[in-house]
Amino acid sequence: MKRLSTYLLIALLSTGCKKYLAEEPRKQASVQTVAQLEALVDNATQFAYEPDFSTILSTDDNEITKELYAASPSAFTTDNLQYYTFSVDGVENASSDALWNGEYKKIFTANLILENIDAVTGDDSTRERVRADAHFIRGYSYWVLVNHYAAPYSAANLESPGVPLKKTTEYTESLKRASLKETYDFIMADIVEAQKVTYDDVDPRRAWRVSKKSIAAFLSRYYLFTGDYDNAIQQANLALATTTAKLVDFSTLQPGTPAYYTNPIDTLRYLDLNSWTPAKFLYWPESFYTRYTYYSSQWYNPSTALMNLYDQQHDLRFKGFFIHNGGRRMSVTYRGTTRYTFFYDGRYIPAGFTVAEVLLNKAEALARKGDINGALGAANTLREKRISPYTALTATSQPAALKAVLEERRRELPFTMRWYDIRRFSVNDDPSDDVTVSRDFYTVSITGVDMNTPHTYTLNNKRLLVPISQKEIDVSKGQITQNTY
Repeated sequence: MKRLSTYLLIALLSTGCKKYLAEEPRKQASVQTVAQLEALVDNATQFAYEPDFSTILSTDDNEITKELYAASPSAFTTDNLQYYTFSVDGVENASSDALWNGEYKKIFTANLILENIDAVTGDDSTRERVRADAHFIRGYSYWVLVNHYAAPYSAANLESPGVPLKKTTEYTESLKRASLKETYDFIMADIVEAQKVTYDDVDPRRAWRVSKKSIAAFLSRYYLFTGDYDNAIQQANLALATTTAKLVDFSTLQPGTPAYYTNPIDTLRYLDLNSWTPAKFLYWPESFYTRYTYYSSQWYNPSTALMNLYDQQHDLRFKGFFIHNGGRRMSVTYRGTTRYTFFYDGRYIPAGFTVAEVLLNKAEALARKGDINGALGAANTLREKRISPYTALTATSQPAALKAVLEERRRELPFTMRWYDIRRFSVNDDPSDDVTVSRDFYTVSITGVDMNTPHTYTLNNKRLLVPISQKEIDVSKGQITQNTY
């Protein structure tokens, strides 16, 4: 009988692992039908959420000024400030790593499905679809992990450490980190298996299930990130042939319930999306596959640089999602605050591949290949649904077109793709897109913030690799090695 992986053990320590281990053999013995395995896949909230502090806190999309912090220090946890200031020790020695634990828990569930899928009874067509789902879940989770804890993809980095590849539920399986190349090869092998799915397009009733179109959407991202622009364009075109996933015209979004405050008097006006719970946002029409960046603190702090990229009078994204004086929701009366909020009172932002992202993947790949008109056309297809009155992006040179497309990408995908983009920009062959992220803040340590000592922090290339939790290293008995800083 299979036992729990080390990663799931760590994730479950706070709930009593001895009790869970005692019950696990009975749970697995009770898996007898493909319907039971399908129910695991249809537990959408288990797979859809990514508590990703690097994408939320470690990029130039985020800014916590000294003035804001001084006005309300209690609004910011020391743990979160470790990511904000690019700490190594503070992240490595945190009490837990929700992203690492969450993705390996998804991988464990996928492995559990794959190990039982041929032994259970049930309809063969359902069996093959569930098998494809499990391969895709595992491959995508490894893509998330390798784009945090390992070096960015490049020819020079292929033999550097990737992440541990858990291919089974056996606790005795090696925890040694595979190479970056081995990790990417394993991801692609899972995607090839997932492509055997017979469902062509997104099922709007269950957008967390894999389809050929959702795989093409993912591959448009995968190939863009590995520098294979021809394949990125080809896969984007395959995905955009969808008749199910559709761009939402943001001019049709409805206002939500305002929030009123006194002392001082203030009114915060939200879109209706702000009140959407999972019962609604899991069915966001733009999704090829449902994944969401999750932030329990609910306070995404947009930087001045990010906000200045928008046409603040006509860009419906800025007008709808950037809430002036939004700190009032967090009991902060300091007037110099803005809060970014999308779904469920600011907890969730779409991070799975959407029609919007695929258009931008295509636009960037075309721009890098020198197709100015094609690149701008793809980006402007998106802008038609985001700007009122609509104005098109224009450019007369390849560098200008690329700059325009990358700015549009940042406007569309804040707090979700910027971390990934900064990493890949650092290793591609175009220095014009390199990003420097600096913080003018106070001295931050594991124990707190010294407001008497200002400090400037800069994100360097080594810290583009998120430190692996020391708890993971310890429990692996040295099999897992830390990144070098």
